[in-house]
Amino acid sequence: MNEPFTDLLSNPGAWSTWTPRKELEPRFDVAVDGGPGGRPALAIGGRGNPFACGCWRLPLKGLEDGRRYRIEAVFETDQIAAPGKSVRAILTTRSGGQGRAVFYDQLDNLGVRDRWHLVGTVFEASEQTRDVAIQLFLAWSAEGRVRWGDVRLYDVTDTPGPERLVHLAVISGNPKHPRSPAACIDFYGDRLDEAASHRVDLVCLPELINTTGLSIAKDDLAEPIPGPTSERLAEKARVHGMYVAASILERYGDATYNTGLLVDRTGGLVGKYRKTHLPINEGVLGGTAPGDAYPIFHTDFGSVGYMICYDGHFPEVPRILALEGADVVLWSNMGDGREGGSLWEPVVRTRAVDNQVHIAAAVNAGRSCIVSPKGEILAMSDRSAGGIAAARCDLSASVCDYTGRPIRRRYDQIRRADTYGELLHHLFTRP
Repeated sequence: MNEPFTDLLSNPGAWSTWTPRKELEPRFDVAVDGGPGGRPALAIGGRGNPFACGCWRLPLKGLEDGRRYRIEAVFETDQIAAPGKSVRAILTTRSGGQGRAVFYDQLDNLGVRDRWHLVGTVFEASEQTRDVAIQLFLAWSAEGRVRWGDVRLYDVTDTPGPERLVHLAVISGNPKHPRSPAACIDFYGDRLDEAASHRVDLVCLPELINTTGLSIAKDDLAEPIPGPTSERLAEKARVHGMYVAASILERYGDATYNTGLLVDRTGGLVGKYRKTHLPINEGVLGGTAPGDAYPIFHTDFGSVGYMICYDGHFPEVPRILALEGADVVLWSNMGDGREGGSLWEPVVRTRAVDNQVHIAAAVNAGRSCIVSPKGEILAMSDRSAGGIAAARCDLSASVCDYTGRPIRRRYDQIRRADTYGELLHHLFTRP
């Protein structure tokens, strides 16, 4: 059954146009049947001016204080290389109830509807939104053109939002003087039993749990997946009805990888991630091969990305995972000894805030932690081997800007990937 909504494009004549300065004005026109299904669309073209900037604007009238509304729009572009630079849908209010329009909220990317890009947001009407308006922009694209359609307003006051709670746990340390990989897994198996008593949904273990602390040559310890360690982890996951993640040394043909694996509540292998950034001792001196991909794992509570130890020193890794839709980033880690370990906590918090994800970081040496997108440390273990930290996480949480409004995925929309070519071309090109 379709939700009832107000069609904000039923009367295109109610919309006005706006530009920051007259010389920046783009070309505006109404495409009577240019929207989805032959419905109206509001078009904006760059008019040959690379600095063109302007929008279609409509005040939102009749909102009732205390009620929640969802607003959506769809758009289609032509000759726009960087939509994040040029296409934006926002809500504005009036500064102090009068004067110039100021930013209030963004419409987030929500995917695709009928082959059109869909954006939307939910907000609550209040005194702060008395002069709220929706503004649909084209900016900084000389030859580009955008068509906006299906602008809809829903009253969702009586529709509960989806609950996005997940209980995460991380385990620290490794056994002292273990004699075999099996002994290592016995140690972690006991910790998993203990973590399960917290009724957690997912437990993340630290790095290379099948080799750390053993005096046996590492190459002799590498094992396939599925294999002895992954099967033991799967058994614990199945018994306790929880997801289990861990980094192990994997043997795959002639190669060995530092591999993060994720098993589901039934003990099935969801997938694996192979560490992409290897320090010298692990990589060219140790013979471990790097991975080349950043998979996203889909669970019954949300989407999960994985990084391992040194990966987290490179901000591009969690950014890619966030851009690919991760709600939670798992971080199996040997430890961060930079500056005597003083950087570990601020780095985890920064990665979480920059990418608006929860991070569940499990370390062999140090204090494991769970951090929210607000940069909050929700839980942190002590330094004991086998220390556990667990926290209930709201996956809809977001850091707020200076107005108190949540940023959510704003960074993803505004980031200028079209200017980041230097990140890909600098390698070995400078003296």
